[in-house]
Amino acid sequence: MPVAADRTTSDRLLDAAVELFARHGFHGTSIRDIAERAGVNVAAGHYHYGSKAGLYLAVLRAQFAEVRSELARRGIEPPASAVRRASRRELVRLFEARVTAMLEFLLGPPPSAHGQLMLREMCDPTEALPIIVAEFIEPQTREMERLVARLIPDAAREVVSDIAFSVIGQVLFYRFTMPVALRLRRESRYPRGFARKTARHITTFSLNAIDGMAAGARSRARAR
Repeated sequence: MPVAADRTTSDRLLDAAVELFARHGFHGTSIRDIAERAGVNVAAGHYHYGSKAGLYLAVLRAQFAEVRSELARRGIEPPASAVRRASRRELVRLFEARVTAMLEFLLGPPPSAHGQLMLREMCDPTEALPIIVAEFIEPQTREMERLVARLIPDAAREVVSDIAFSVIGQVLFYRFTMPVALRLRRESRYPRGFARKTARHITTFSLNAIDGMAAGARSRARAR
């Protein structure tokens, strides 16, 4: 499907770049491919974004902004002060909502460009990786850690970090193993509603583990 002709040149380049970088990755896409897809000349790409790397970074930042906007729209990116005041029920709701959003971005249907770009960056990192981590992945990880810390009070920072990574790892599993998982399920794609169903499972599984760890810590403290 051609890129809309009534967009500005920079927007058309950005739209084309999102599609091609998500489909072929940074290394598999040339600035010429993007310019051709956008219906402009190669010089326009360099004029508006400086280089392929500059355009790639613009794509990533635009995707980060879209994700943040969607999280805000869903009400699942509250300030730290609100997380500190939240009841356990509110924390559990927020936890499941964040896991659901992560799965929906990664799995779809259809998988978002953001999810595809992140997957490619993890498998075939570019020089943009430090910026991706600093501007997006680390802040999102810290949000998850704040939730976990409230769900398991008094836990050491290392324990909180390990739990947050475990939760994120469960989410990523369903994207990284998608070709095998779908074959095992004898399906061509995850069915609609799969992300929400799986988010409930991950939430229940993780909360049971968190509660078990907290109970174990209390038992050890009493024994001392």
